[in-house]
Amino acid sequence: MPTRGSTTQRGYGARHQRLRRQLAPIVKAGLAECWRCGEPIRPDEPWDLGHDDDDRTVYRGPEHAGRCNRAAAARKRNSTPPPAPTAPPADTSRTW
Repeated sequence: MPTRGSTTQRGYGARHQRLRRQLAPIVKAGLAECWRCGEPIRPDEPWDLGHDDDDRTVYRGPEHAGRCNRAAAARKRNSTPPPAPTAPPADTSRTW
């Protein structure tokens, strides 16, 4: 799979890495809950430092890597926006 740029280019720069290092001991101790689903994150379970779905500069906290973080990203990526109107609505009113 081709890379999509550096970690910094993808939004995971020094600030992200620092926050993740700060949270790692909490996750490793089994004390972290997934901010997205509220369930515990097991110490041996892969986890991501999750960010807000609408603002990537806002970090929400640890979350399950696959079933929560990446699944949410896939849902967002795969959602189709409503089609744009092709023409203004027709005026069907009649003057009697």
